[in-house]
Amino acid sequence: MAPRPRTVILDPVTMPAASESFFNPRPASMEGLRIAFVDNTKPNFDIFCDRVEELLLRDHGVAEVQRFRKPGRTVGVAPEIIKKIKTATDFAVTGLGD
Repeated sequence: MAPRPRTVILDPVTMPAASESFFNPRPASMEGLRIAFVDNTKPNFDIFCDRVEELLLRDHGVAEVQRFRKPGRTVGVAPEIIKKIKTATDFAVTGLGD
């Protein structure tokens, strides 16, 4: 007698592991800060960056804005880029768009 076909039901839902999160304190001023924009390749992020960069430099005394671009939306930022962002800037704005 041939074996009967089976249906296996998998539940892909799991509870997330508990972790502690924290936010770094906000700077008292943006004067002299170096800011990174990390582009996740979504449409219109460059338009957002152009305007925010202009405002930060003109109105908030930001010293420098650097831009970094991920190779794709589903690809993480390369470790060497993360290292550069951490050493060359004071904080980062990460991708958004559409």
